Amino acid sequence: MEILRNVFGINSGIGLSLSLMVSFFIPSQLSAQTNFIVEYEDGTQAHIERQGETLPKEARESAFAVRHYVELDRPLEFGEHYWDEGFVKAHSLRGPAQIVVDLEAEQLYVYRAGAEIARTKITRGWEQYDTPTGVFPILEKDADHVSSTYKGAPMPYNLRLTWKGIAIHGAEVDDVSATHGCIGVPLEFARKLFGNVTVGQKVLVTRDWLPEIYGRS
Repeated sequence: MEILRNVFGINSGIGLSLSLMVSFFIPSQLSAQTNFIVEYEDGTQAHIERQGETLPKEARESAFAVRHYVELDRPLEFGEHYWDEGFVKAHSLRGPAQIVVDLEAEQLYVYRAGAEIARTKITRGWEQYDTPTGVFPILEKDADHVSSTYKGAPMPYNLRLTWKGIAIHGAEVDDVSATHGCIGVPLEFARKLFGNVTVGQKVLVTRDWLPEIYGRS
């Protein structure tokens, strides 16, 4: 797995190893399971019993059910992302990319067949331009989109979520920038995401996504 920093086309690779890989499985009935399987780097496993806990509603929805996630050895910084499909390929998992945006953590997660394959920090809207929450279909894809509202501002690899201008697109992602409601992601990440989704797929934009898993990383 490689974690990358990208500022509009300027990349530098930063190696980042997995300190821990955690699998947790949701039965087909979409009820929460209390057995968590922890898989360490050396291949050993441990079972953790977590009784009486249930997943948030978002995680129980069939389109966004989480079956496997990864824990990094440090949090992502603004401008960084990772994309690693090694787990899904090794387990022959197939399906469309599932996108979840956590506005509180300022992170976007991508899953395939419920297994996390990618994560990035984002920029988003604040105050009067706060990014809306909800489940949004991808209405349109435009790799070379420029804004008709904001003086021709480039919005590369644009995934339109609303006809009022909310979209996911490539942007400069740092701890000071903000958008007018869009979700900005690093350019290289935007390119990969663009190639992995189709018009009509649903995107979940929420707050406090699975804190018992991700905490505030």
